[in-house]
Amino acid sequence: MSHENTFAVSRFLNRNGVTSWRVAGGRHGVRIRKNFKTKEEAAAEKAALELKAMQATAGLRSATTFLADAELREAEAAFRRLAGKSQPLAFYLDFAFANYREPVNQKLLTEAVTEYVAMKEHEREQDMLSEAYLVHMKRDLSRLQKHFPEATVAELTGTRLIGKR
Repeated sequence: MSHENTFAVSRFLNRNGVTSWRVAGGRHGVRIRKNFKTKEEAAAEKAALELKAMQATAGLRSATTFLADAELREAEAAFRRLAGKSQPLAFYLDFAFANYREPVNQKLLTEAVTEYVAMKEHEREQDMLSEAYLVHMKRDLSRLQKHFPEATVAELTGTRLIGKR
């Protein structure tokens, strides 16, 4: 703790003859002097002032919130991720609320591939696709199924696909 942010508790006699306890010191160039009836109250105030001084030095501040500890940590992490971005957090939340939809049902990749291949074979029968394209597509989908045998379609995010080569 810096010398500037030191506080002391001392006993003194008021003008009316009553003994009081004084917390005196300075915090960031501001003189602080408070009187208390008991030594315990003065010690508690000294501890509170020292804590505030340490928090201010560390760049921390106290705030009352309705968030649980885990929610508060998540909010802090979200704001760290926004560092350097041009839009506020509310912008990104509004975008997610407007565009994200939970999957209606969780379809296994194997089921989805079977349905997709059947649809593409039908298109091939109508001469909408070439045979070479159909063969190439089936080979790629087969490779995808080998890498993700138990996955649902909703689980196949871009990050997951790129990470699994």
